[in-house]
Amino acid sequence: MVIPSVLYRVIPAVFLLLGGCSALTQVSGSWANPLFVETPMTKLAIFTVGSKNFISKATIEGAVVKELSRRGVVSTASTTIFNPASYDRDSDGRIDDPNFKDVAGQKLAELGFDGVMIIAVKDVKQEERYMPGTVTYQPMTGFHTNGWYGYWSSSYERIETPGYTTTDVTAFAEVNVYHIQKNALAWAAQTETFNPTSLQDAAESFASAIVPVMMRSGVVKGN
Repeated sequence: MVIPSVLYRVIPAVFLLLGGCSALTQVSGSWANPLFVETPMTKLAIFTVGSKNFISKATIEGAVVKELSRRGVVSTASTTIFNPASYDRDSDGRIDDPNFKDVAGQKLAELGFDGVMIIAVKDVKQEERYMPGTVTYQPMTGFHTNGWYGYWSSSYERIETPGYTTTDVTAFAEVNVYHIQKNALAWAAQTETFNPTSLQDAAESFASAIVPVMMRSGVVKGN
């Protein structure tokens, strides 16, 4: 399925609406092919599909490569193996050459890769919510000479914080891992990333969530 390239224009823009907190990514579902648990993959090529933006692709793929490396898995970003212009001549985020799959598979096999991870952003949703204001009281300083009642009735100052509207952003992604030689799906997952503050923040949050779950499934093994 072709991912709407407009999503990759929306994602950077919504970062401007968010605050400084780090993103949170959760894996909403995953599946592992039991056939690959006994013979796990050891070297992955990481692809981000549907993106017209080279920087977006490189950032996401780079974060996943870094996370895999921490667990002893050899992996490489597709942006360091293939020039996107070689298969996406009109830069619309889609593969123009119908033979690219065979060409890419042959080249990856020659380079010693046995698996391919394909990452696709499926949707980005924005939702506004109102944060109500608060009222707090703090002690007032100074001496009070008008007796106990004056002190009791005027010793606390009312502080009001006005309400405001904030925007929550959720990015939904899909991950598929294929065995190159067997041309079969080995692992799949869906993720939700909440309120990323930047592309790098989203990429790191995504990678740190997806890689451990995949490793626990047993279909990929580190050194």
